[in-house]
Amino acid sequence: MATTDVSVAVVGGGAIGLCTAFELHEFGVRDVVVLEKRHVASASSGLAVGIIETQYLDPVPIAIRVYSMDFFGRLERDAGLPITRNGYLRLGHSGADMERYARSVEIQRALGVTDSMVLDRAGLQRVVPGMVCDDLLGALYGPSDGYVDPALTCTIIAGLLRDRGVVVEQETELTAAERTADGRWRLTTTRGERTADVVVNAAGAWATPVGDLLGAPATVIPQRHQALFARLPEPFGFVMPSVMDYVPDSGRMGLYFRHDSDRALVAGLHTEDLLKDVVDPDRYRRGGDDLQYMAAVGEALAERLPTFADAGLDGVWSGIYPIAPDGEPSIGPYRDHPGVMAAFGGGGSGFQSAPGIGRTVAEWIVHGAPRTVTGVRELLPDR
Repeated sequence: MATTDVSVAVVGGGAIGLCTAFELHEFGVRDVVVLEKRHVASASSGLAVGIIETQYLDPVPIAIRVYSMDFFGRLERDAGLPITRNGYLRLGHSGADMERYARSVEIQRALGVTDSMVLDRAGLQRVVPGMVCDDLLGALYGPSDGYVDPALTCTIIAGLLRDRGVVVEQETELTAAERTADGRWRLTTTRGERTADVVVNAAGAWATPVGDLLGAPATVIPQRHQALFARLPEPFGFVMPSVMDYVPDSGRMGLYFRHDSDRALVAGLHTEDLLKDVVDPDRYRRGGDDLQYMAAVGEALAERLPTFADAGLDGVWSGIYPIAPDGEPSIGPYRDHPGVMAAFGGGGSGFQSAPGIGRTVAEWIVHGAPRTVTGVRELLPDR
């Protein structure tokens, strides 16, 4: 039986928090508030590179992203969200990679994604002319994948929430929380007190201190990552797909790049493993003045795309991947902390998976169990 007469406070105004509030309202929950200590998309979500895709390897991450892609498509159709559908390639170096990619295509087909495919080396070279592929066997390819402006996306969702009467309180920090005699939450914020039946911890890089306030442990390790622009003096002649030279759980950093304009790419080094650069989310450099990092990206980019060997590198910025110790997000209720829902630990792919995470958390609250991504029970916060 659905429960819609519940009051919910969502802590965090990034993509995951906003999507959770949106899905709750879709299910008929009318007493929802989003508490954001700064402003909407002011942290990881607004600093993401905006790639959206379904080319993951295991059933649960794929299912989360399949729902998310559908959600972004609805925003495109109904709210005017611009999506650049340039395609997405996950490069494969080994036979084991290619076997996992073939299984991914099977999983995606079962979930309704009809155009994902495995490319051999020749097919890969046709999709990205001029890319060095001698060390590759092929790639996992999603032609309909693409990228969006993350800050604009969050702004659109926040606007839709406000149009529906959902309160999005910015410049509002949660400072204390206690359970009342009737089992509800009394929340103290910098703008006064609120009460709620359920609190959703969607605080991203700040999930750990929010979890401490709620008495519900939330281990998130903030890892600083940078991205930059690689610019050519002349157009390179085609729409570049998003290319990821990283396989999850590989324990290494991998080059990625995506189209930005006919003369520029966004590029960086990606990992979903805990490797380096753990920072305080309140005190880290958002600028990107790490010349060693720029050189590493430039060298990797030139090796993969010789056309960009002499590209100018500029516009470097930094953001945070809120990574859990096991690299997996925490989604759903705590066994021993009633009235608290986890929606954190998305790492470097939290933005693209936010709609699926928000849908799952809303289903836990309203229906008492996940329905869209049923295997998500393996991501409960006290797993």
